[in-house]
Amino acid sequence: MESLVVLPSKIAIVCGISLILLMPILLSKNGYIDQPVIFFKGTIEEEFNLNFSLYLVNSTKCKIPDVDPFHSEIIKFFHPHDYIPCRKKELLTYVTKTNNIATLHINSTMVPLYTTNTMSCCYGNITRREDKQRPDDMIDIGMCTEFTDSVRMYLDFVIVRCTDLEKNQTVYENTHVAITLKEEVKKKLEVVNNRTIKPFSVLMVGIDSVSRLNMLRGLPETYQFLEENEWIPLEGYNKIGDNTFPNIMGILSGFNESSAYAICNPTKLNKLDDCPMLWYDYRRLNYVTAYAEDETWMNTFNYKKKGFTQPPTDYYFRSYMQGAETLKRVRKDGMNYCTGPETSGERILNVAKDFAATFKSSPSFSFFWMNTFSHNDLNSITGMDKKVRGFLEEISSSGVLENSFVIFFSDHGMRFGEIRYTSVGWLEGRLPFVYISVPDRFKRQYPVEYKNLKNKRNQLTTPYDLHMTLQHLLVLSGFNYTTKASSACPKCTSLFVNGEPDRSCADAAIEQHWCTCLGYKPVDVRGQTTTTAVTYLVDQIHQIIRDKGKESICAKYVLNKVISSSTSETVIYKNDSYVLLVVETEPKAVFEATLLYKHVGNETRFELQGGISRLDSYASHSKCTDDTFLKKYCYCM
Repeated sequence: MESLVVLPSKIAIVCGISLILLMPILLSKNGYIDQPVIFFKGTIEEEFNLNFSLYLVNSTKCKIPDVDPFHSEIIKFFHPHDYIPCRKKELLTYVTKTNNIATLHINSTMVPLYTTNTMSCCYGNITRREDKQRPDDMIDIGMCTEFTDSVRMYLDFVIVRCTDLEKNQTVYENTHVAITLKEEVKKKLEVVNNRTIKPFSVLMVGIDSVSRLNMLRGLPETYQFLEENEWIPLEGYNKIGDNTFPNIMGILSGFNESSAYAICNPTKLNKLDDCPMLWYDYRRLNYVTAYAEDETWMNTFNYKKKGFTQPPTDYYFRSYMQGAETLKRVRKDGMNYCTGPETSGERILNVAKDFAATFKSSPSFSFFWMNTFSHNDLNSITGMDKKVRGFLEEISSSGVLENSFVIFFSDHGMRFGEIRYTSVGWLEGRLPFVYISVPDRFKRQYPVEYKNLKNKRNQLTTPYDLHMTLQHLLVLSGFNYTTKASSACPKCTSLFVNGEPDRSCADAAIEQHWCTCLGYKPVDVRGQTTTTAVTYLVDQIHQIIRDKGKESICAKYVLNKVISSSTSETVIYKNDSYVLLVVETEPKAVFEATLLYKHVGNETRFELQGGISRLDSYASHSKCTDDTFLKKYCYCM
């Protein structure tokens, strides 16, 4: 590893004798304001307290350093939170299941805590409304039917309201889920449970925007559980796209973002329903499938998208979360942290736990995703550490892990904020955490495949590899299933296969802008290379706006300052070099880009590698456009 990124007022990570610290260079609209370049002498270890003989990935084509999660560059951003409960009293209502019958109960011992007067409770069913234009966005809440003590639930989701009759005041509201065997699910299980070979299940549990390093910092008790129970980490897992959608689609479809939009265009009705995503394959093979996600307005398949015309899985919990969001909400870090008396994140964990336990003896494929305690703030996850660990402990003790692969993971690290102006933040944004629990039965039946998976711990891996692995699992479960190569990464193979360990980002279909295999070293921000590169970058931003035909509503950017400029060492196996830029513009926006640069005669030519990242929050000043892609670049006039 030659180097990492250098950013303002930070020491560069460069494998060499000395370190260089570049101060930010302020620019006026007419040119540079002269500032000195300051040099610091000393070894890397002295300045960074890092041992660069240690790497997460260490091959001739890829070197990803093993950085201290409490690195001095990052520690100032780390401010742990306490868990914030959404209620001061125990829940007044709860659900039980006996012989596949779900019953909603009032906890009579809790009633005096809510009121000393006469209380009346009622419940209404929450259902998905059939709407041709917005099929995934609308719900109906049925008439509130009074009940005392308990009542049978005939539908999946209910809302409960209890009223103090003397004060005519609502004293309690909540929503509940009942996961029971539907008739169509029973028929599927009759087929698949009679198979000679017992299939393996898949439980995917994800937390948005959590890097591997931030998981180590922010979820220490969870991390301890994972390590003590020998869950397998993928420490070289590199994201393939900017935000959630491309990284999840890489897993579920094997597509990159452009192919996902071309083939499964989520902005058009019905396209996601016809998209070849793996949960449809599992469903066709009689697996019981489920999908749940909190913060419904920004769901992976719904943010500026049409979502699903028909429920994509046998158990689809979007209506339940939409119903929960009709309750009293408490916002935290800009998200719906509390929905009624429960946190949104715990609702997802509880649904995941209930689903996994209900179908622990049957083949299932489920996907549960949480945004509300991680997406907007680096430190939000710290308050949920005990809750996340408790969830993992409960699915372990309930026997779920005996037959299920559990993939506990994220899509990427923090994408915006000041941490992203740092060299370690650059690394974190691209390296999310992944841990995999493997059933003991699989270890016994497939020792070679299990060994191959363990060997991937310190190799470069991607969502495309997970895509191939989830297909391979169907083959190993005894199904007549033909794996299909990832269209985005034809060279990618299952994690169960002993693939090529010396792998480049190009081999893994990771665009250079997202690639963490190649280090960078600082260059003078006033140098000719930087000056020319910055001009090219700003022109590219304006070209994006012009291509969208939005010059009339989006302001034109003028360079304010170069936060950092770094260059790569020449890649050994291909004669390429790159410039990594972080710039601030006026109006204020912070952009990050990776440019391929070549000298052709006396001319330096640049080529954008992948997308342009936006490192500051832009929601408040991009409201004049609904184009998700354009929002990153448009500063509304």
